Amino acid sequence: MSTTAIPRDRRFEWPAWLLLAPALACVAMFIVMPLVTVGVYSFWQRSPIGIVEQVFTLDNWREFFGDSFYALILWRSIRLSLLAMLTAALLGYPVAYTLSRMGDRWRAALILLLFLPSWISFVVRTMSWLHVLGPTGLVNMSLQRMGLIFEPLPLLYNDFAIYIGLVHYVITYMILNIYIGLQSVDRNVVDAARTLGASDWQAFLAVTLPLSLPGLSAGCLLCFILASGSYITPMLLGGPGNIYFPNLIYEAMVPQLDWPFGAALALVFILVLVAVLLVYARIVGLSHLTKRAA
Repeated sequence: MSTTAIPRDRRFEWPAWLLLAPALACVAMFIVMPLVTVGVYSFWQRSPIGIVEQVFTLDNWREFFGDSFYALILWRSIRLSLLAMLTAALLGYPVAYTLSRMGDRWRAALILLLFLPSWISFVVRTMSWLHVLGPTGLVNMSLQRMGLIFEPLPLLYNDFAIYIGLVHYVITYMILNIYIGLQSVDRNVVDAARTLGASDWQAFLAVTLPLSLPGLSAGCLLCFILASGSYITPMLLGGPGNIYFPNLIYEAMVPQLDWPFGAALALVFILVLVAVLLVYARIVGLSHLTKRAA
């Protein structure tokens, strides 16, 4: 009587799926199903009295692709998000590098101060810029008292104010990701480069910066997604004349109750972010996001 041996790599296949079942159920319930629902809604129509009718139509997609206004707003949102991401990276890297070189006591205190503003509501933090950039705000009043200007500068309700608010929103996440990437840099490698004759700046460019790129790239991706999806900042700091794509989705969904067209806009926005993620994976590689965990 002969018996067939079970390959070692297949003995625990079924228990492994059982362990993954809760996570897969959460992904299906909280990610896949909402996306499918949004996709289905985008092909329904809204009646003149505001009721969503479950009738298949392509009118929502025709309206989006037939008007260049939506593509222009989408490009403005992506451009401003990229600018906020790059600014946060340039400002956040020196801060994260300084934190990584400090002693444990000072580092813990400064990290606590870094996260302290996040304990306050995001809406309150955004509205605080009204008192900083406004005509009677801190910046204009200070410049006027120093005699540098005679009339208030138009710092509020424009793209500049939105840009400042987005950088303020995402810079904490950028600093944290870069700091985690710098923590993975082996100091012995940096010291070895200096022993071989490299200056501090050369050791930074040849060793520290390349080894910290996983944290920097992860921070850039996270900050871009957060900045591009923010609608509170343009709403409060941009004023009625500065519209960005998340605000279009909000206006369609909430005030106008046009859920089918809002779903089409949301789906377009999700596809754009997925395309950005694919480009990121192509250029940088998603392995950079998990390099620190490995």
